[in-house]
Amino acid sequence: MSRITYFQRYTSQENAVTNTTLHLFSQIYSHSPDRLKELLSELLENNSIPLGVEFNQQIRSKKSVPDAGIHQEPVHIQIETKVTAGVDVGQLKRHCESFNTNSQGNFLVLLTKHEVSEDSIISAKDEATSKGIIFCKITFEALCESLKSIARPHEFFLKNIVDDYLAYCAESGLLIDRRIWLSIVPCGSTFNMNNRWGIYYQPTDRGYLPQDYIGIYNQKAVRLLGKISAVYDCYQDENNDLAFNLVAGDDQNHFRSNIKGIIVDSSESLGWKIGPGYRFFCVENFIETKFKKTSPNGIMGGRYWNITDYEPTSKSLEELASILNENTWE
Repeated sequence: MSRITYFQRYTSQENAVTNTTLHLFSQIYSHSPDRLKELLSELLENNSIPLGVEFNQQIRSKKSVPDAGIHQEPVHIQIETKVTAGVDVGQLKRHCESFNTNSQGNFLVLLTKHEVSEDSIISAKDEATSKGIIFCKITFEALCESLKSIARPHEFFLKNIVDDYLAYCAESGLLIDRRIWLSIVPCGSTFNMNNRWGIYYQPTDRGYLPQDYIGIYNQKAVRLLGKISAVYDCYQDENNDLAFNLVAGDDQNHFRSNIKGIIVDSSESLGWKIGPGYRFFCVENFIETKFKKTSPNGIMGGRYWNITDYEPTSKSLEELASILNENTWE
């Protein structure tokens, strides 16, 4: 199977991951060739990637000046994905034989779950260089970091595509463990309600990533910090009553009561109908903080921020909130 499919049919994880990643690139290109060009240029060591046609007017050749021209540079990018298996240097060298070394724009990309040392692939890199091929190694972590800034504020379709791929990578175990990272979620009109009930909620279909800490973001800062104790999915049982499925954490009656409380509160205060089809993240209590965002603009969706340097596992929630209050993020 060589074509990109909309729904992967592979049983091999590496083939499935590769197909999904190619589909991501295809969707970005369909939305905007320039966006894919920006992304690939950043990933491929800031090399210029000649994607798409160029329209020129009055470009002088050796003997004439045509009125207009349409031109497309060749580009050939080969990707070798490694998720579970180790890197095969011999395989990478053999991939170099598939390129037309008389043309420009040749790239051999090694896409891996873990960082690969330069020493382990130096012979493959030398082989590529000798044939005029640019060799690049990229982790899924680096790819996802680059994807986060690709969508402009008004590009909702592209943002949805990127968010879904980020969730896919996280749920497939392709990224580093973020359980002791801070999950930053934007809340506007529900801010006081989240604080009152000790709950953050979102549609279930956004997926679930194991996490310990959650930060409620409002007005350019994380203003509430909580440690997640339980996560529930809400559904309707056979009697059309609200029921809850424990996704993670400790099942406590007061968490279930709080979820019912915020469902009623959301309906009465905001006119929002939440419940079945929603996921509820419960904390014992939120602690106030002011972890300021220094980069321009707000955030359109959830973010993760590495707080392992603050050693949260050895500190109380109050101590961590105090430390974050003295720091900033971008």
